Amino acid sequence: MTTGDLARRIAHGLSYPFSPPEQSYLFRKGRMEPLTSFDQAGRTPVVASGSNGSPQRLAEKYADSAEIPVTYGTIRDLVPVFAARVTSYGSIPATLAVIEGATAQVHVTWLTDAQIEIMHGTESVGVGYSWSRLSGFDLDLGVHGKPDSAFAYLSVHGAFTPEGRLMPLKDVSQTEAQKHVMACTGFDGDLEAFVGRHVQDVAYRRELNQALARFGSEITHPGIERLI
Repeated sequence: MTTGDLARRIAHGLSYPFSPPEQSYLFRKGRMEPLTSFDQAGRTPVVASGSNGSPQRLAEKYADSAEIPVTYGTIRDLVPVFAARVTSYGSIPATLAVIEGATAQVHVTWLTDAQIEIMHGTESVGVGYSWSRLSGFDLDLGVHGKPDSAFAYLSVHGAFTPEGRLMPLKDVSQTEAQKHVMACTGFDGDLEAFVGRHVQDVAYRRELNQALARFGSEITHPGIERLI
C-alpha cells in the first residue's frame, strides 16, 4: 500500500458514519434522489445504526445496481452507539443499544431479499453482527408509517463502554471513539498512526478486538430476537 493509499484509507476510516442525511431519500444508480411514496411489499425494514443510512456507504456496498428506499424517523428505547470493535476499513462502527426512555433519530433501509443477502455479507453476520428482529420499540417513520417490527444488525461484541457508559453517535465523534480505543488498548502514538496500523495489520486488529471485549456491554431486551 502506497503512502497516498494509506492516507486515503485513514481519512475514510475517520469519516464514519459518512454523513447520513437527516431526511428520507431514494438510493438509486449510486446516488441519493428524492423519496415520496414507495411500495413496501417485498421489502424488509432494516434499522441502520450508523453508516448504512449514508448514500456513500450504500454506494460502496451496492454500487449502482440497487434501488433502495431509505426512510428517516425515530425509534424509542434504542440509540445508535459505538460498538466494541474496530473494522477492516479503519472505523469504530455503530450498533443499536438499549437506553430506556430515550428517543433517537434513525434511518431505515427497505431491502429486498437479494439486497439483504448482500448486506449480510458486508455486515459479517454471525461474526461481527447478529441479524435481529426488533419488536415494540415504537418506530415512527412519519408519512411512511409505523412498522410493528423491523430488523437490525446488532454488534456481537456489544456496545463500547470504556468508562462504563455508552457512547452515542450524536454525542461522540469517530475521532473521539478512536482515542478511547487507543487509551483502552495502550497504544502509544498519534491517531493517524493508530488507524494506519489497524487498517494494515490483520493480526494487530484481531488483538485490538480481543482487548476491546473487556469494554463491550451486551445488548439485550425482551423486544430483541437474535436470528443469526
